[in-house]
Amino acid sequence: MGRELSKAEWVVMNLCWEKGKSTARQIYEAIGADREWEYQTVKTMLDRIVKKGYLKREKLGPLCLYKPCVRQKRVVSDAIDSFFSTVMDDGLAPLFAHLAESRKLDKEEIESLKKLIDEHKGE
Repeated sequence: MGRELSKAEWVVMNLCWEKGKSTARQIYEAIGADREWEYQTVKTMLDRIVKKGYLKREKLGPLCLYKPCVRQKRVVSDAIDSFFSTVMDDGLAPLFAHLAESRKLDKEEIESLKKLIDEHKGE
C-alpha cells in the first residue's frame, strides 16, 4: 500500500468498503448532501486512492468500477499503529486518560477496559 489516507479519503474509502464494488457516481450519490463535493472531486479522490493501493479500478465500457483491495480491518489497524507511533510515541496511557476525561465512559466500557488490562498483566 501507498501513503496513508487523508480525512476526506477515509470518507470515500469507508463507503467503498460498505458498498463493495461501485462506480464513482454511486459513491458520489452516497455522500449526498452531507458534503458539498462535486462529482469530479469524488472521482479524483477515488483515483488517488487507487494510486495509493487501497482500491482497484476495473473498466466496464465507459464506466469504472472501484473495488477495495485491502481489508478495512487492516487499514484501520495500520492507521491506529501509525497514530500511536507518531503522535503518542507508542504510549497508550495518555490516550486512555484523554478518552476517560473527554467523554463519560459507561460501566460496560470500563469493565471492558479492565478486562483488557487484566489479560495483559499476565503477559
